[in-house]
Amino acid sequence: MGCISSSSGKAELNTEATEKQTKDDAAAKDKPIVLVIGASGNVGSATLQALSDNYSDKVDIRAGVRDPSKAEKLTAIKGVTVVKAEMGAEDLEEVLKGVDALFIVTPGSEDRAQKAVATAEAAKKAQVKHLLVVSVLTADKTDTIFGKQFSEIESTIAKMDVPFSFLRLPMFVDNYFLFKESIKDQGAIYSPADPAQSYTPVVVKDVGLAAAVILSDPKDHAGKTYTLCGDKHSFSDVATAFGEALGKEVTYSQVPYEDAKTAFLEKGFPEWQVDGLLELYKTIDDGTHTGDPDQLKEVTGKEPTTLNDWVKSVAENFK
Repeated sequence: MGCISSSSGKAELNTEATEKQTKDDAAAKDKPIVLVIGASGNVGSATLQALSDNYSDKVDIRAGVRDPSKAEKLTAIKGVTVVKAEMGAEDLEEVLKGVDALFIVTPGSEDRAQKAVATAEAAKKAQVKHLLVVSVLTADKTDTIFGKQFSEIESTIAKMDVPFSFLRLPMFVDNYFLFKESIKDQGAIYSPADPAQSYTPVVVKDVGLAAAVILSDPKDHAGKTYTLCGDKHSFSDVATAFGEALGKEVTYSQVPYEDAKTAFLEKGFPEWQVDGLLELYKTIDDGTHTGDPDQLKEVTGKEPTTLNDWVKSVAENFK
């Protein structure tokens, strides 16, 4: 009797396991597919992490990269499937078939307008239901390098007859990592920006959360442009925040724009990108690199990360 009972129990367990797997598979098939293309960068990976942390039970999360074999950090994120998907590639339409929401994390290349538009066109042909696209705070400044590029992206995609949302992003708070060596070695920050002029850069993690919120349920965001800005502060405030977090004096030195350009070029940045970046710095100087932090809260339901909180969270890297 014991043997018969045991065998029967195993059969019941196996049946239950099979039924559960079938239900899980069916549920997975019912999930909307969200794909982040350009996923290996900071914004893309932050978005994938936010999707994993908050919406893995609601959406099928996919990361599109040029070379999946080099995407170990993305494959380590729970619930993320890495696929080969290159912006503007000939096979992109096929890759995007079945995708419900696509996040185009606009690349840093000089031809990014062409690549972003080509990606959106492939998405339209593949019948993707919503496009979320990274833009820039200065998209209306068409006389600037970045403004011209992103204005073209926005205006073209807006005419495609596909539901879309744009995320206009300012400079990133995370860019302060560029000052890591000078803060560690000299207790100093060097930049061309006016130290007294405030601006509203954003923390990448906050952008990732906002993108995840939209991608998880995009219907209420169709046709909207969000300017995602953070805690308002100056570069003088940045020096003070690092000084307090590190327990040492950190000074700010404003350098001529010509010297800043030379320094960026020596770090390996292409000249067109350096010129565009310095145009952004000049919008700090003229007081126009600002936006309403409430838009970020409107999307995420959370206050933007403050300068002091961000600095405290990364301070160990600057010691």
